[in-house]
Amino acid sequence: ICVFKIPGREIPIVHRIIDRHDSPETGKQQLLTKGDNNIPNDRGLYQELYINKDKMWIEPKEIVGRVQGFLPYLGMFTIYMTDYPLLKYALLSGVGLVVFLYE
Repeated sequence: ICVFKIPGREIPIVHRIIDRHDSPETGKQQLLTKGDNNIPNDRGLYQELYINKDKMWIEPKEIVGRVQGFLPYLGMFTIYMTDYPLLKYALLSGVGLVVFLYE
C-alpha cells in the first residue's frame, strides 16, 4: 500500500499497488494502483488528472510514502473535511479552544 501525489491534486492518494512493470526500453519501474473499494484500477484516475492523457502507470518518484499501520475509516474523515469546509473550521476552532482553556 503506497501514498502517491498526483500533480494538480491537493490531497495524496492511498491505494494498493496491484501490478509492477519494469520497462525494458528505459529500465524504469512503473506501478499500477487500485483503491480497495474501487472496481477498476487507477488508470482512469491517472488519465483524468494528468496532462498526459495516455498515462497508464505511476512512477516511483510520485510515491511520497508507504503505509505503516491501519486505521479503518480514517480516510472518510479527511473526505468529510474536504467536502464540508465548515466542519474543518469548527473542528480546528474546537481544538484551539481546548488548547487555550487548558494551557
